[in-house]
Amino acid sequence: MADFQVTQHDFDAIAVATFKLIDAKGEIGTIVAPASLDSRARQALKNVHPVVSVPPGAPNTLPAGYFLVRTFRVEEGEANLDGQLGPVTGLMTAANMPDCGKQYSVAFYIEGGDWVSHAYKVSTCAETRHWVPVGEALPPH
Repeated sequence: MADFQVTQHDFDAIAVATFKLIDAKGEIGTIVAPASLDSRARQALKNVHPVVSVPPGAPNTLPAGYFLVRTFRVEEGEANLDGQLGPVTGLMTAANMPDCGKQYSVAFYIEGGDWVSHAYKVSTCAETRHWVPVGEALPPH
């Protein structure tokens, strides 16, 4: 894809599609996007949910309803958006695992001129991972 040019539209499409996939229940109210994130990515995220640079609360915690963006990149016909959904308390759970919320990773590729994602990954600190085909529900925990 030697002539591929990333535009704001690409970031917008990835942001909308990602949150449509991972937030079907409307659990996310605010996105935490570090100031160092690409300005096009920050703008695309602002079009989806309110955006802050730093979450409220103690360091290394994340309130319920907050989604911390770790990676948002678009290049050469591939894109991914990775992040963490709160609550992240840092406390130990009844299963003696740290309460670290859910980690999401969504990959996209250009197929037929459109951005598509066939599955996304969800993991927790318990090292369980679920690949969820698009159009299917996340398995119960």
